Amino acid sequence: MKKFVFVFLLIVGGLTVSAQPSFKAPNYKSIRENIENSSSDFYYPKLMERYQNGDSTLTREERRHLYFGYVFHPNYVPLDTSSYNESLMETLSKKESFTTVDYNRLIDDADALLREDPFNLRALNTKLIVYAQQDNVPEYKKAIQQRKVVLDAIVSSGDGLTKKTAYHVIKVAHEYDFLSCIGYENIGGSKITGHYHYVQLGENKYGIEGLYFDITPVLKYMSKHNR
Repeated sequence: MKKFVFVFLLIVGGLTVSAQPSFKAPNYKSIRENIENSSSDFYYPKLMERYQNGDSTLTREERRHLYFGYVFHPNYVPLDTSSYNESLMETLSKKESFTTVDYNRLIDDADALLREDPFNLRALNTKLIVYAQQDNVPEYKKAIQQRKVVLDAIVSSGDGLTKKTAYHVIKVAHEYDFLSCIGYENIGGSKITGHYHYVQLGENKYGIEGLYFDITPVLKYMSKHNR
């Protein structure tokens, strides 16, 4: 169990992502045009295939088109209501020791979540935990590259310190998992102002009280579907 906890903390806490030369908000109109163009390098089916294979050569712009472009996918649902979340967290939190059956259940739940949301950081973190315990290097490398795509895309969009430089996300749940991945703790306070979601942080070495997230795609979806 101690090894399991250590691996979990190593994976979800204090992670650094590759340095970004600059950040810019996603241009959803341009992204949509590119991902729907079959002759473009950003054609979505090709990008998604590379992502699913854990391709480490995806460029910064390809990662941005993958993540932000998913809002135009017919399966895009930004609400976090999957029953697999509850099942996954129940297995993770209530077990003091883990069997092969438990590991298989965790992977099954994580895969189910990723079918619903290919960029679910919680599911990817779970796979990393299990594969680390099983010494499954090929699958671990694939999952780590997939998670890196999500983190790099979000980090490329802003720094979260102001509304103008807010991080952009396509799902509110991604905010909290993202914060854990970069070493911050959410203390429960949050508020929505316009299309921004402000999340309060626990004490941290940078003295940052909270971060802003732009959740425009989420609000558009909810408005369109009368949620």
